[in-house]
Amino acid sequence: MKIKNVDTTATLEFNYGELLMLNNALNEICNGIDVFEFETRVGVSRDAVRMLLKEIQMVVERIEKPMQVRA
Repeated sequence: MKIKNVDTTATLEFNYGELLMLNNALNEICNGIDVFEFETRVGVSRDAVRMLLKEIQMVVERIEKPMQVRA
């Protein structure tokens, strides 16, 4: 991961492997384990995590598409 900019928001650059790690971790948090008091422990609602997960999945799929064409 490269930190591109930090201000009131952050701009980060992830490679494919890092995106997969983040995707898998969020997927596990949302779907693989039952976390008591999810919002208290994670700091955001499960729905918010699911929305971020969907966005990351879309990016992963956009990266994978050209990789599949090359294979």
